[in-house]
Amino acid sequence: MKSKIALGILLGAGMFASCKDPLSEMTKLAKEQQMTVDPNPLEIHGRGDKVDFKLSGKLPIKMMKKGTSYTLELYYVPGNIDNMADMDPNALTQGQRVGAYEAKGDEYVTKKEDVAVNKEFNMGYQDKFKEGGLFLKGIATKLGSKPKSKEFGPVRLKDKDGKFVKGIATTVLLVKSPVSGVNPTTSESPFASFDHNYSAPKDDVLEVGVNFERGSFMLSPNTGNNKAVMETITELFKETKVPAFEAQGTSSHSPEGTEAVNTGLAEKRAMALQMQFKTMLEKFKYKKDEIAEYKFNFSKKVMGETIPEFNDLVDASALSAGDKADAKSTLGGDGDFTEKELKLQKKSYYKALMDEVYPKMRYAKTGIKKPGVAKSVAEMSALTKQIRDGKAKGDALTEAEYLYAASQTSDLDERAEILMTAQKTYDTYKVNNNLGSTLLDITLFKKSNAKLDDAIKYLEAGMGKQETGEGAYNLAMAYSIKGDNAKMEEYLKKASNLGSTNPAVSKLINGAKGYLAIKDAQKRNDGKYREAVDFLNNAPQSNPNLFNKGLATLMQGINYDEAIANFNSASQKNPKDAITFYALAVAYARKGQEADAGKALKQAVELDNTLKGKAIKDVEFEKVKNGATFKDAIK
Repeated sequence: MKSKIALGILLGAGMFASCKDPLSEMTKLAKEQQMTVDPNPLEIHGRGDKVDFKLSGKLPIKMMKKGTSYTLELYYVPGNIDNMADMDPNALTQGQRVGAYEAKGDEYVTKKEDVAVNKEFNMGYQDKFKEGGLFLKGIATKLGSKPKSKEFGPVRLKDKDGKFVKGIATTVLLVKSPVSGVNPTTSESPFASFDHNYSAPKDDVLEVGVNFERGSFMLSPNTGNNKAVMETITELFKETKVPAFEAQGTSSHSPEGTEAVNTGLAEKRAMALQMQFKTMLEKFKYKKDEIAEYKFNFSKKVMGETIPEFNDLVDASALSAGDKADAKSTLGGDGDFTEKELKLQKKSYYKALMDEVYPKMRYAKTGIKKPGVAKSVAEMSALTKQIRDGKAKGDALTEAEYLYAASQTSDLDERAEILMTAQKTYDTYKVNNNLGSTLLDITLFKKSNAKLDDAIKYLEAGMGKQETGEGAYNLAMAYSIKGDNAKMEEYLKKASNLGSTNPAVSKLINGAKGYLAIKDAQKRNDGKYREAVDFLNNAPQSNPNLFNKGLATLMQGINYDEAIANFNSASQKNPKDAITFYALAVAYARKGQEADAGKALKQAVELDNTLKGKAIKDVEFEKVKNGATFKDAIK
């Protein structure tokens, strides 16, 4: 909000071309001096501990006399100064000297251009300065061994519209911590949790295959690798309670013998393998009704269906290429299957078929999905209760399972119970942090601080195990809720330094960085507000982050429309946040849009009646305070 401030009543130049008393002439010419102050109204930035502004203008060159100097002294006078008149010697009694600018006449006696004044001033801020105004006093001094001085003023500074510079804007103090103004009805947690990193064990497919002697369906441990396979089946049911399954398998035979016999062999071999499984179930005391739940489905290969397998085994054998072709042609040709087998028996390579190919075709095999040790969320939750009741050991669940189970429930109390149980066995930084984060959720969403101190206790315990950006951020939010801003900022800085490898948490920390950048701003254009906007563009679009982005834009004094857009977005995130509407009213007031400012202020006051008194004294509304809509908002 820039404005030109004219000083005093401007008189024509050159009225006093000559005067025996140079000091009198200088003070008379002082009425021609013109100054501007930027910004108007004055305003605090960042931490609100000082006020910076710039004094610019010109001093008439005719004032600059040899052997003299002219000093501009600036004072800030607090309180209600509406009735203070220019040139009142008592005006500065309660004032605080801000600083001075001195021009020495000897440096300008040969120059023709007016003296350019361009000086930065700052003063410490106190609450009593919120109301008040700037005064300027000029001092003409004759230098030498016996210096003499004569004063001009004091005069009260006015803006280009003839209005006094009045009060100090404290809008930056509205800045929100990243948890302030979060809508507690959205169930969107503003706190940082660690990922559970739980990966459910995958089911393994156990391939079980047994071989049989020629023409037999008796399962012998001495055939092929049958002994090792049977031991595997035994171990499968011995190790753990295997849930019911439905196994898919195949059974087959070698081509020799009649078709009727071979078809029967395939059926019987399938039954033999199935009975081997049921024998193991009975051995390990599975109940009959349980055993009935284990189902086996076999594809029993009859004569013609074995040909593709026969061909593959022949190709893999040590037969010559010619013998391989002949064997496949013979069995795959026309005619009765038994007749084709008799032809093969007359071949010189038949013994090789009996040794290398046929034994591999006498089998029954099945694939069983062996369940992993994965537990359902319901099972994890039930097991947690058993652990809590002393009916199971704490390590019956892994740390990852506890964290996963906690993340899968929307019931905050249940989540806290799971993590409290976990913490007794796994006193790690992850469990402590996520427990503290959950207790903060309970604090925020249930609007009760009963568990706030416990949240801090667990979060500090987690940070004691390992310092993390997640833990530091959560502690900052906890102390924000507690009202300890010093601790909040301490941990926000730590979170900013520690960072996080979790993109979601990095965004949360960007919200903290945006807040800190606003707090570090010293003036409109020192880059800190722009830095804040950059961080907040990459932060969660929560009410406080959108609000702070609007505030950082507003404080730059450049793009009020963008600030208004951000405040409107923030109000949509939390329609019951009075401060958001108050800041929106300020933005409209800076644009001079009295009706919109009054409407937004009315919404703010309806949500928080104490803002009425704040608005009445807030210099931000100086432009619009006489409008009907504004008056209606504060009536």
